[in-house]
Amino acid sequence: MTNPHEGIAPPQPAEYDRFVRELEERLYNGCSVTFAVPHHMSTLLARGVLSRLETRGCYTAEIDLSDVSTIEGLTIRLLQTVLQLHTGINPLPNSSLSNLIESLSRPDIRANIQDVVDVPYLRSVKESPLELLDEAVSLLQRIPEQSDRRLVVWFHEFQMNEQIDDLLLKRLRAHFQHQTHVSYAFVGSDPDVMRMLFADQSQAFYRFAVMLQYPE
Repeated sequence: MTNPHEGIAPPQPAEYDRFVRELEERLYNGCSVTFAVPHHMSTLLARGVLSRLETRGCYTAEIDLSDVSTIEGLTIRLLQTVLQLHTGINPLPNSSLSNLIESLSRPDIRANIQDVVDVPYLRSVKESPLELLDEAVSLLQRIPEQSDRRLVVWFHEFQMNEQIDDLLLKRLRAHFQHQTHVSYAFVGSDPDVMRMLFADQSQAFYRFAVMLQYPE
């Protein structure tokens, strides 16, 4: 398959800096954004933008979906990210949902999460990835809300969600649209799919984020 980004010249430094500043300001002010760039550029941009936001008091998180192909995999990635953000313990187990949830009973972890996570509840629904997904997404709001800070989540390869389950994006949108303390950067490497997800009226994420154009 032809890479739609092949042959694209890097932007001029001034244009790149303007783009980084625009991302920073939009995300800081609660505006979610979406755009398409190659994976390595998404990583570079995230490093620059999120470090700026951290100095302004925001929580930040990167979630790479490039190797995620199931709801369980997405749930593990979300739980890992948000719990590491809250506990500072890295890494948490990622082999299965059961292993991840059991690790939360460790005294050093449980002491740090008992104010936001109901571990017995997680155990009771550990065989239901969708219920765990709901809980993981709710934690994205609960943790910054508790400390009255903003959380900025940067998704790499967001278009992978479109391949997992027909109703997954609708479920995520239903949660995201009610969050008051979270901003999202939905970034992917496939321009056509990303445009379809956010510009097609039939899609769950239609107009959920401001569509930006990476400077060329």
